[in-house]
Amino acid sequence: MAVTINNGFKHYGKSEIVLGGVDMSVGTGEIKTTLLKCIVGLLELDCGNVTVFQKSNPGNLGRLCGYMPQEVALLGTLTIAETLKYFGMLYTMSSVEIKERIEFLSKFLDLPKINKLVQELSGGQKRRVSLAAAMIHNPKLLVLDEPSVGLDPLLRQRIWKYLHKISRDNGTSIIVSTHYVEETRFCDKVS
Repeated sequence: MAVTINNGFKHYGKSEIVLGGVDMSVGTGEIKTTLLKCIVGLLELDCGNVTVFQKSNPGNLGRLCGYMPQEVALLGTLTIAETLKYFGMLYTMSSVEIKERIEFLSKFLDLPKINKLVQELSGGQKRRVSLAAAMIHNPKLLVLDEPSVGLDPLLRQRIWKYLHKISRDNGTSIIVSTHYVEETRFCDKVS
């Protein structure tokens, strides 16, 4: 099992229960939607356990996980190339690996010229760079919060086709939140 949550509870404030007694599992090579920040360790459950690749309540998922938050969290003063190189270096990728992945992701996600500053990009372009940063190192677990918001339908379809491919061919586990109900048909499980 890639991710397991047992009896998960999360409160905001003193009384507002956001998650109540959640039990969930995501197998290797599955695509599923839910509970993203608790899984990647940005929030802790008030009660219950999160297990990721047999590690209970992991604090640092390192190379295992690629995370794309809903809000764009990129440094505007870097270029697209610098941003992706930075994330590749964080994941201890070689220069050759980084270069190959930047070339692939630039074409696949239809990124603007890679020497363009992030602050000069449109919202949709920033989301594509954010997705590329999460995918740069081919992680075993991809956690994507609204990855296709603001993208054109053809690109959204291409992204989902690729996610399906890497889940089947590479055994990548993918957890996605989406407000596009039609996208849930691409998932193995929906919560």
